[in-house]
Amino acid sequence: MALSNPKALALTGFALMSALMMTAAFAKPPKHKAPPKKPPVTKADPAAGKKVYTANGCAGCHAISGEGGNNGPDLTKFAADKTKDAKWTTAQIQDPKKHSADAKMPAYGDKIKGKDLTNIVAYLLTLKG
Repeated sequence: MALSNPKALALTGFALMSALMMTAAFAKPPKHKAPPKKPPVTKADPAAGKKVYTANGCAGCHAISGEGGNNGPDLTKFAADKTKDAKWTTAQIQDPKKHSADAKMPAYGDKIKGKDLTNIVAYLLTLKG
């Protein structure tokens, strides 16, 4: 048997080790998975946001241009305040207590979501008086 010969065994080991090293030296790096695709950007629709505002009864507490309730702040010039950007407005709708511990407005985070939330925020950000 040829492998019982020490020289043949050494030569076989050398050949296998050389083949392994050559494979490793010339191997291409592993392919990485492509990063996950970002969800498509949803265009905000202020007109649809106005419908969300109406459907959720926001005018029961908030007035816009003299129309609506007075239990909450008047929103006529909502977007004139530059601190009220989309991020702030989204947080305000989802959980008003994030901005003011004594806020009377209920949280709408479980009720207004996704595209409706994007749209109502877009609507509110058109209200510059």
